[in-house]
Amino acid sequence: MNRKLIICFDNCCNSRLFDGDTSPKVKAQAAKIRHIINNRAKGGYLIVGSFAGDAEIEKIPDDEMRRKAKERYKKTIDRKVKNSTQIVARAQKLESMGLSPMDARHLAAAEVAGAKYLLTTDEKFIRKCKNRNITAVKVIDPLDF
Repeated sequence: MNRKLIICFDNCCNSRLFDGDTSPKVKAQAAKIRHIINNRAKGGYLIVGSFAGDAEIEKIPDDEMRRKAKERYKKTIDRKVKNSTQIVARAQKLESMGLSPMDARHLAAAEVAGAKYLLTTDEKFIRKCKNRNITAVKVIDPLDF
């Protein structure tokens, strides 16, 4: 049986595609995210989304940006993790370890999905997870994938 590598994106990755080419790093991250999305079948991995991604997208104030983000998210993910009591409990534990509520939800959903990686452009989120060694999921910048 050929098992695929599971990866998750937080909404920073989805949004990065709309950020514009403001700096070399932003440009490189957007290009890498596009590459990952476009080559996932060939790369042997699944992109898993979650209720946390949906919730973050709903917070986008601009109607057009929110519409584009929803559209892109729907095209990006291969399957979605729904909220559960297990995720809520784990997210609360992660919050008590210093993660923001939304980052905790993303990470708890990634754990339940069986993800090896959670990709984010949020350097603070990456640092907190790395420094505290709080999960088996590797929280990394897309450039490091």
